[in-house]
Amino acid sequence: MEIRAFAEQIFYADTLEGKLENPAAALMRVPHGIPTLSDEQPGDAVEWQCPSRPPHLEIASKRQRKRLPHIESLRDPEMRVRTLHAFGNHELMALEMMAWALLAFPTAPRGFRMGLVRIILDEQEHTRLYVERVRAMGAEFGDFPLNDHFWRIAPQIKDPLTWVCAMHLTLEQANLDHAPYYERIFRGFDDHEAASLMQRIFADELMHVRFGGHWLRHYTPKGSSAFEHFLSHLPAYCTPTRARGFEFNEEGRRMAGLDDEFIRRMAEIDRQPAPDLVEQPTAPSQKPARPPDAPPLPRIKLDLLSSKP
Repeated sequence: MEIRAFAEQIFYADTLEGKLENPAAALMRVPHGIPTLSDEQPGDAVEWQCPSRPPHLEIASKRQRKRLPHIESLRDPEMRVRTLHAFGNHELMALEMMAWALLAFPTAPRGFRMGLVRIILDEQEHTRLYVERVRAMGAEFGDFPLNDHFWRIAPQIKDPLTWVCAMHLTLEQANLDHAPYYERIFRGFDDHEAASLMQRIFADELMHVRFGGHWLRHYTPKGSSAFEHFLSHLPAYCTPTRARGFEFNEEGRRMAGLDDEFIRRMAEIDRQPAPDLVEQPTAPSQKPARPPDAPPLPRIKLDLLSSKP
């Protein structure tokens, strides 16, 4: 199966089930199982546009959106389910953006594209786990207003380097702080299922941030500072303050393979509220336009090609 077909299935799917359909479901139970997809027809680059979504998962108006519940309020199960619902939407947005990155950067190195496929499988599983946990707590995914927080950064991402700086080294690096923090909070309120979910998210984010660090070093000129290169390639409205939480997890960043200077410089950044993103026009009920001569989207089957990445 082609990487492009895999990405299109996720990005253009207008059901949650379509976005979570996984050509490597069988391999997810195998340690380090990585699907091998062909990349012989990567196609032309696709500009960012809002992904398709079913009506119950459309982005809410700005007036309808709510902030994350305060930490102290999480003793209330209703506030915890709202928080987990928001985190599930974060994972779904990341999944959609990663599928778009495969479409947007068809000439990126094969290792980059195959690594992103592997991360997408994690994002699918994370979304599924949040949906299941929200349902177990008596709600359904889509019951609460959803925002487009991650999507608004996407139009500023123009190449693989900007991508890793924005997604893996900002949004995902922040989870090295957020996930252990919320794990502790949930466990303190005896919600061990939610705490275990945060533990799973943290373990996977270590690999995702390691992927970002690897490709940052790949694109950083020899003798230059990787951290300075990171700063200079962050897209507009994506500041380094977004790459950390209120409690800085130095050990987690070492586990993710970030270098000493990068960790030290990140620790020196004050965690302040980031500026509001410039709103991008969204039309969630309107499906993204596919090329008129594009073939029908294939159904994904569990028949991975055997060629190595």
